[in-house]
Amino acid sequence: MKILILLFFTFSQSLFANSFDLTQQGITQAILSNGLKIIIKIDTRAPIFISQLWYRVGASDESRPNTGISHMLEHMMFKGTKKHKMDDFSQIISRNGGYDNAFTSKDYTAYYQKMHKSKLGLAIKMEADRMRNLHLLNDEFEKERQVVIEERRLRIEDNPNAKVYEKLNMISFDKKGAYHAPIIGFQADLESYNLNDLRAWYNKYYAPNNATLVVVGDVKVGEVIALAKQYFGVYKHKFGVTNSNNPSITNTGKSRVLKLKAELPFYILSFPVPSLKTAQDKHNAYALAMLSYVLDNRLSKILVRDQQIASVIDIDYSLYDKYNTLFTLSFIPAKGVNTEAVLSAIKSQITELIKNPTTIKDKLTRIKMQLEAEFIFKQDHIATQSYYLGMLATIGLEIETMFTYVDKMNAINIDDIMQVAKQYLNFSQANSVELVPQGVK
Repeated sequence: MKILILLFFTFSQSLFANSFDLTQQGITQAILSNGLKIIIKIDTRAPIFISQLWYRVGASDESRPNTGISHMLEHMMFKGTKKHKMDDFSQIISRNGGYDNAFTSKDYTAYYQKMHKSKLGLAIKMEADRMRNLHLLNDEFEKERQVVIEERRLRIEDNPNAKVYEKLNMISFDKKGAYHAPIIGFQADLESYNLNDLRAWYNKYYAPNNATLVVVGDVKVGEVIALAKQYFGVYKHKFGVTNSNNPSITNTGKSRVLKLKAELPFYILSFPVPSLKTAQDKHNAYALAMLSYVLDNRLSKILVRDQQIASVIDIDYSLYDKYNTLFTLSFIPAKGVNTEAVLSAIKSQITELIKNPTTIKDKLTRIKMQLEAEFIFKQDHIATQSYYLGMLATIGLEIETMFTYVDKMNAINIDDIMQVAKQYLNFSQANSVELVPQGVK
């Protein structure tokens, strides 16, 4: 199997240098002729590694009646292959002193093992085995279906706020586009699709040219590539999966009221915005991210701590979504305060912020310092390093994005924040969902 080495580069000791340093060894990218991408980052501080296999498929690729099928397949990936019986995978990893798990998101599904560096070959061999040799048995599928249904009950059906978020996505994104459905899937779909549907999903998306192998830790570049070639190189390139594209279609001006058994009211509204991947001007995406931090800081201080009209306020923006996404603002009113009073106060604070942007000058400096410190501490973990490398590569962003994040955020000024606030925070076009509690038994 021919190996094409795409890039070989290292980052300078400072992650935040003004110019991006490619002169020293650090991160290697490679690609096999069957399309498997490989990213290796050397970190020798401890004799361990983390190996992650990322597939470019998630909830955003699904549609009715198969929502949740990516997450269901993640569960079934631990049910054995032609070489290993059910539950062997995790038991073998554990017996060799390692830890393994998996996760499904909107835009990807990933599997990982964290082990001593001497077990690198074992991890890659076993992960490669289940890429194409999974045993999908109906009895196990029916058991796992009930596990996932119970998981949905705990995470969503019995969680009023989670049901609010689910409803917000349903009204904010069109049924034909990405992000309309929850990652775990709708209840009716979990109960309806069959093993053949699951097998078709596996056969379509679990292929080397739809995957990225990320290895971070005390490893040797040549060994990782040789092992990837040995165990993944036997699989052929599969056509028809790498260009999967199901962009989000956003709606505006929709509102819903949910009357549920709950102790506290809850309100959330969303504004359609670009992500870093979709923004024509990438600077605007970073400005939206900074706006989320500024608003969270300002509203929490003034409305929660000072005025005490809200008990919780949360601002969220998904910088790294594959498609257009949402800027959300949610809150729980303080006891005795109605939702409209809090919403009116939020609008007033945003209006004031836009009219008098200099009021955030000192706070902006402090926020930037906090973001940089937080980023540095997170990168101390090989799991965080591998997550960002895999996530960025999988959604289609350059992995350099991980190392330029702090510089990009530090470059955002007050005018940038005001510009995106005026452009995107249009309350007349926002979608909203209000939870009206009906009491609990």
